[in-house]
Amino acid sequence: MTAKYIIKILTLGDTLVGKSSIVLRFSDNRFDDNQLATIGIDYKTKYIKVKDASVKVLLWDTAGQEKFRNIARQYYKGANGVLLIYDVCDRKSYERIGFWMDELKQNNEIEQLYIILVGNKIDLEEKRVVTREEAEKYAEDNNINYLEVSAKTGEGILDLFNEVTKGTMDKVFNDQDNNEDKEKIKTYLDTNNNRKRKKKKCCM
Repeated sequence: MTAKYIIKILTLGDTLVGKSSIVLRFSDNRFDDNQLATIGIDYKTKYIKVKDASVKVLLWDTAGQEKFRNIARQYYKGANGVLLIYDVCDRKSYERIGFWMDELKQNNEIEQLYIILVGNKIDLEEKRVVTREEAEKYAEDNNINYLEVSAKTGEGILDLFNEVTKGTMDKVFNDQDNNEDKEKIKTYLDTNNNRKRKKKKCCM
C-alpha cells in the first residue's frame, strides 16, 4: 500500500512496563502473557486508510535495558510522536520518566515531538502505587498529555492511538487542507477496532 503520509511513533520507558504489549494490542489487537523483553528495537507498521490515501504509522518499540540504549538511540531521530510509558504498579518506572525525557532532549528536537505520558496496567488497580492525579500533574508541568491504558484488556488503547495519531498529524501536517483527513483517521480507527472485536470468539 502506498502511503500519502508517514509518521513515526516511538515508545520509551523502562523494561517490563508493557511497551511491546501496547504496540501489539494496537497493531494486532491481541495480548501475549509471555511477551519477552525487546532486544534492541522492534517495530510494527499500521496502515490507516484515509479518504483517498493512507497514513503509514511506524511504531518503533525500544528496549528499556541499559545495554541496548546505544542501539535504541539511533532510532530517536526522525520520530514524530513519542509514548513515554510507565507501569502504574511500579513507582520506580514512573520516577524514571524524567530520565527518558532527558534522553529525548539529548537526541531529538523535543519541541517538534508530540508526546504522551502513558500509565499502563490499570487492570491491576488493586496494586496501583502511582495515582492518576500525580501523573496528570507531571504531564501538565511538562506540557504533555496523559492517558492511562491496559494492554491486557485493551482499555484505553484506541483512545491512546487516536490521540497520538491526531496530535502527530497536527505537528507534522498542520495545514488546513489536512483537517478532513485527520477526522477520517479517527473514524477508521474506531470502525476497524470494532470490526476486530466482532471477529473475536471470546473476550481476552
